[in-house]
Amino acid sequence: MRRWPMLALALLVVAASGVFVVRWMSVPSGRKLPAGPLRDQLATRVVEVLEHDPTFRTEVTREPGPHPVCVASVFGVAPDWADTVDEVRTIYTQVNCLWLWPADVAKGPGGLDFSDLSGLGMPIALHLGPPVTYEAPEDGEGNPDSVRRIFPKSLEAAAFSHPWPSAQDDLRQRVLQVVASSTPSPSPSPS
Repeated sequence: MRRWPMLALALLVVAASGVFVVRWMSVPSGRKLPAGPLRDQLATRVVEVLEHDPTFRTEVTREPGPHPVCVASVFGVAPDWADTVDEVRTIYTQVNCLWLWPADVAKGPGGLDFSDLSGLGMPIALHLGPPVTYEAPEDGEGNPDSVRRIFPKSLEAAAFSHPWPSAQDDLRQRVLQVVASSTPSPSPSPS
């Protein structure tokens, strides 16, 4: 008769440990990433992926035509032991982007009016897949909960912080570079 309470206790312990393991495995893990070459390489990867991702292109506008031009500041990676770009599965980063229409590019760097461009600045988790996907926090009241759901506890403060101090200047320079490289050089005039 004494076996039933022990059996019940054993089943309760097994169930509780299972819940703990499932919860532990579902919480994202990651580590802060110090400045250095890996951080710069990952920021470049983020920009390349977002600027060419068809889903991200519609993050600000549903209309075809405009494409994003972005800058990124990486603040974390997962798995937490990753030391090379190839080992990283998730990049935690702040991104700032502006959307350029073909007409904006045609104006050239001198004719571009930055106040007319749509844009965004937010933290994201970029999962390198395959397939490559990204998670962005919700706007409004759901933002704090979605940040906590997406980012590991060790990276939440970075996700809640504002973009890096030079973000707007960095983005402006990147947009001007893209526009300058996309604008055809004037043809030489006939002599």
